[in-house]
Amino acid sequence: MLVEASGSAHPDTVWRRFTSPSQWPSWAPQIRGVTAAPSGLRTGGTGRVLGPGPLAVDYEVVEVDAGLRSWSWDVMVGRARVRMHHHVLPTAEGGSRALMQVHGPAAVPAQAYRPVARAALRRLVATSPDTPVVEQDPPTEMVREFEFAFSPAYAAAARPFGIAPATTSAEVGPRWLYVRYGPWRLLTPRANVVAAHVTGDFSFVKTAGPPHLSLSDRGVTMASNGDRALCLEFTEPVTAIDTTGLVRHPGATLAVADPEGLAAALGVGA
Repeated sequence: MLVEASGSAHPDTVWRRFTSPSQWPSWAPQIRGVTAAPSGLRTGGTGRVLGPGPLAVDYEVVEVDAGLRSWSWDVMVGRARVRMHHHVLPTAEGGSRALMQVHGPAAVPAQAYRPVARAALRRLVATSPDTPVVEQDPPTEMVREFEFAFSPAYAAAARPFGIAPATTSAEVGPRWLYVRYGPWRLLTPRANVVAAHVTGDFSFVKTAGPPHLSLSDRGVTMASNGDRALCLEFTEPVTAIDTTGLVRHPGATLAVADPEGLAAALGVGA
């Protein structure tokens, strides 16, 4: 499961809010309070979240990467441990995008939490008049956006799945590659992209419509045309086609309008 929201707040501002437990109730009103170490989030840190309602859950932070603006924690719900991954990315519009991911079997029951999580993330990334201005925020980070190239036949096949020019793009920021393809998402650090090459001449039957999974190598193809695309290879397999994250892909083929430009932006040869 992946939940996301975009807003106008600077990514550094969002990161500070996200990693300061004392601020969680200000943007996540379902949280009544938090007991945690005053130093903020750190790997191995523990605490307790009060809410929603009478619920109280314990947590343990398992990873914090300030460079990537990424952190993960285990939330104890009864006897179950649910691992949640959180990321903050700059957007092409100049604001920020916050994402929450839950992988594995827990992703299915976690769907019930989706509306609450989305509302909280929208508040997190919004510019608030109550938020003090922090002068050390750096300038807006450069994010390059690459459009998918749609042929008429592929566009018609994709439309029933919510895939269209307005719902597709590949964004390359200083640290992340973020791809949206209708309701599907691919998110990975740029450092995880190790190779790329231009490919094409696809079979319409095998690639049109929603993303397709290769049965031979488990790669994912997001083809908006059958002519040209960029095939990426990853060090660590990524999630995209399966919302539970159980299916992971060692590579992805993206039919963007400028495959060579995308490869250059990622710093890999095409």
